Amino acid sequence: MLAELNHYGQLLENVSIAALWFTVLLRAPAAARSPWQRSLWLGIATAAGAMTLNVPPVLRLLHHVIGSADLVDLIRNLTGVVSAAAVLDFVLFTTDHPRLRFGLHVAALFGMAALLTLDLNAPPHAEHTIPAVGAPDPSTTYWLLLIGIQLAANIVCCLVCWRYGRRSENRTLRLCLNLFGWGTACAGLYWLGYLVYLPVRNPDIVAALPLLMGLHGLLRAVALAAPGLISLRRKVHDLATVRRLWPLWYELVTVVPHVTLRIPRSRIREVLRPDGSWNLLAYRKIIEIRDAVLVLRDGTPLDLLDAAERYVAAAAVAPEQADATVLACVLRVGVATPTADCAPCSTQKAEFSVSGGADLEAEAAFLIQVAKAYRSSLVAEFSHRRGDEPVPAAGCAVAAD
Repeated sequence: MLAELNHYGQLLENVSIAALWFTVLLRAPAAARSPWQRSLWLGIATAAGAMTLNVPPVLRLLHHVIGSADLVDLIRNLTGVVSAAAVLDFVLFTTDHPRLRFGLHVAALFGMAALLTLDLNAPPHAEHTIPAVGAPDPSTTYWLLLIGIQLAANIVCCLVCWRYGRRSENRTLRLCLNLFGWGTACAGLYWLGYLVYLPVRNPDIVAALPLLMGLHGLLRAVALAAPGLISLRRKVHDLATVRRLWPLWYELVTVVPHVTLRIPRSRIREVLRPDGSWNLLAYRKIIEIRDAVLVLRDGTPLDLLDAAERYVAAAAVAPEQADATVLACVLRVGVATPTADCAPCSTQKAEFSVSGGADLEAEAAFLIQVAKAYRSSLVAEFSHRRGDEPVPAAGCAVAAD
């Protein structure tokens, strides 16, 4: 049982190391542009380096190249201290504590110097280990100091992450801090396990430690990847919005071309070679559709709106889709028989809201409903029926709230 636990723990640890390095390389360009992401990137990059030095093949390679097990293990432990300091530095940076950051740097240098001194003054030794029986190498004081540094850094990091993670107004930063805090908690339990193992030497404790280190690595990898994943999700959402609105937008700007900033292109070209970001492209589609509706209102007679409302009510359209379907009916007839160049008539104007809500997300969702209804057989049938009737030369329109 213990052997299986240790095996799966080491497997998870290897997977987490690969995930950390993949995320570190993937997020390097974004980290170069953002100060807080740069600090997070540095903390996780050093953590990935410290974990990599614990992988057996890497250790064997270092032993072969350097030729001294003592020096290799000293490098590993000092890298771990640098990683802990970098992680805590990220937390202090995001919570705006510049004075504490300076103190942290001084403390990290002092801790590394103390470890180096203890190692040099210890009796002759090879690897830095805590054997099942006997005194630890290079010394008990060395291990207590190393564990103490790691525990102190992890405890402070967890407390600060969870405290400011609840307060931050930036949702991305809040998510990163919480994930980072839980990953750090796993690292803290890892070193707490070593602290307990030091006096009791129970092999069960050592068997569970790789599992904790693996969870720590995965959570920190997700914390670093979170900004990129959220950004990707937004881009996919914006791209989907453009794709869904494009048919309606294209027909409207074909009838009212002056509302668009660019000459209409194919949907594939809009997606593959957008004029700006997809977010800006989605925003422009929404605004240009609204502008086209405002222009077409001068050709929409009041009886057309009344007919569309009666038609949709008789078709038993779901209440949450009724307004979008009515607008789609009016637009379908307006596009088929455009009179935007005619002077507005003196008859009563048709009042109609094309707003789907108070924000851009709600507006986009509403216009997507309109675009879907616009291509439906229900709206096509209404347009066909109206096409058999005389259309006024000029009318009054759909007025946007």
